[in-house]
Amino acid sequence: MRVMTKGQLLAELGELRKRRAEWEILEYQCMITEETMVRRSHELNQRIKELNCLYAISNLVEKDISLEEMYQETVDLIPPAMQCSEKVCARITVDGNEYRSREFEECECRETTEIKVWNRSAGAIEICCTDRFRAQSEDLFMRGERDLIQAIAERMGRIIERKRSEEALRQSEARYSTLVEKARDGIVIVQDYVFTYVNAAMVEITGYSMEELMNMNFLDVFTEEYRDLISQRYERRLAGDDIPPVYEVEIQRNDRKIRHVEISFALVTYIDGKPADMGFIRDITERIEAESEIRKLAYHDALTGLPNRNLFNEQFNLAQAHAQRQSEKLGVIMLDLDRFKEINDTLGHNVGDQVLQVVGTRLRNLIRGEDIVARMGGDEFMILLQGVKHVNDVALICQKIVNAFRTPFVLERNEFGITTSIGGALYPDDGKDIHSLLKKADIAMYRAKAEGRNSFRLYSLIDDAYTGEEY
Repeated sequence: MRVMTKGQLLAELGELRKRRAEWEILEYQCMITEETMVRRSHELNQRIKELNCLYAISNLVEKDISLEEMYQETVDLIPPAMQCSEKVCARITVDGNEYRSREFEECECRETTEIKVWNRSAGAIEICCTDRFRAQSEDLFMRGERDLIQAIAERMGRIIERKRSEEALRQSEARYSTLVEKARDGIVIVQDYVFTYVNAAMVEITGYSMEELMNMNFLDVFTEEYRDLISQRYERRLAGDDIPPVYEVEIQRNDRKIRHVEISFALVTYIDGKPADMGFIRDITERIEAESEIRKLAYHDALTGLPNRNLFNEQFNLAQAHAQRQSEKLGVIMLDLDRFKEINDTLGHNVGDQVLQVVGTRLRNLIRGEDIVARMGGDEFMILLQGVKHVNDVALICQKIVNAFRTPFVLERNEFGITTSIGGALYPDDGKDIHSLLKKADIAMYRAKAEGRNSFRLYSLIDDAYTGEEY
């Protein structure tokens, strides 16, 4: 029996019913023997029963039922389709599970047909005959009945394939939907510069509602300085160009706050005949802030917030390269606070720390924007002067600092008189590397201490025999 589609089954059923009606008319009009009429009528009725069975099984695939329910309904449809339905029962075995027709009875007289799913055996249909007289015949079932069971087995195999495919697709879609909606990264689809899909994480990242984001120009969520870059890469991607898949930009949230994000876009299957771009947006603000804090800790003094020696050295290298190109000089200054130990010993380290913070602020206010003040450690500070033309430029800044320290420091309504001793060196006259310059500035500073403190000395103007031994 050939496998027929549902539409073909309906067509043949209609044709058979029409022919049966014609035969009933011919019964009265034609010279046909009663025996022939009965035989042909019986054949037509049997064929209609078979087709009704196949049609009912085909209808099961349209019903919202499980495979288990489909197996049970199918096995109950088989006996009525057989010629001696009252003497026939059926059993379907699929994946080790049995489904039996009503009033099933085990017997030795049976016909078994294999059910194949994707060309692999998945089970079988068994038709059992309880008619002992029929069981003694050479052919337990007529050819038409065997063809029917074969057709049922083939149809069931195809239905199982379809049902399992649908279930696999449904599970895949459910997993994908869960993955997308539960993802911490923003996931979007952009088409013609417009968001056509956004997940919950994108709503959280941008601060816009789902309704606001949908059909919004996707460039509008990014800060203005990055929009041209993102637009250019979007167009190049649509044109098939190979561009960096991941890069960092900034998003401006609905509340106007700025968030650092890492974005990645890739073309996906065309939707409605137009290319679509799927994007992944990861909020990296915390990482950027942590990295910034780490850099700050690595290059800045924790107490005063001033650059530390590492950053001071890096800035010197940059300034040195610039000075060489411009044929300029650099000034390196070292200073410490006179008798600072007495403040710590008498007033405590907490007050001492406050003094250092105030000193750092005062020094920053005394120098130009391009100059750098740093804390070396303890009560020692360093200053890098750029664009120096002559050693007198360094002397002027040193004197300015000495004069500024003569103004008392005020902490919690208490005044502190603090003086400083300063030493200066000149690049490239006194040295060509930061180590040499700091050493010579340190020598000059201790000469100032040795000569009474509250003053400055320049290395080029002191006796070379002086070694800088602490006063």
